[in-house]
Amino acid sequence: MLHTIGLEMKSITLTIAFLCASALAGFGQTQLTALPPDGFVTLSQIVSDFATAETQALQKYNGMRICVYGRVGQVTQSDDEEGDPLTAYLQLPDRTTPDVKVVFGADFIPSSVISVADDDSKATVYHTDWNGNLSNATSFIVEGENVAVRGTFDNFVAGDIILKNSFKLSPEALQKKLSEHGLTDQ
Repeated sequence: MLHTIGLEMKSITLTIAFLCASALAGFGQTQLTALPPDGFVTLSQIVSDFATAETQALQKYNGMRICVYGRVGQVTQSDDEEGDPLTAYLQLPDRTTPDVKVVFGADFIPSSVISVADDDSKATVYHTDWNGNLSNATSFIVEGENVAVRGTFDNFVAGDIILKNSFKLSPEALQKKLSEHGLTDQ
């Protein structure tokens, strides 16, 4: 009987030790704020998530359709295998990585003809009429401007938080989204 009591005490001691170790391990993890239902996040928030808790950030954003608001740092022709026409990088002014690499698919560009400036500062969309004649040209996305883009989180590679199948919110939709989240266009 004493042997049985000794085994039970040892079992209880091991259980308590395991529970204490589990609780202490939980304290060491950074808790990320939950993503709101509309998936809206600022550039500084998503960058902070990946800079401080990469594993938890990957779990938080995995496969999610999110809307990121931030400053355009660079605009380039896309280099992905899917043939997407345009990539923009949202970057904080005081640091270049991590950043958000926004890949715009052909379905989300408002025209089939787009050109990126040689200095990677802007993308221009060329609109044509039914006969294929140029009707006008408008800037689509410009370095230094604050934009909101909605895309699907794809991966985190070499300091790039990658969004695929992205589109830029219209100025009206951007103002509405900022208002909903108590922000102003900075």
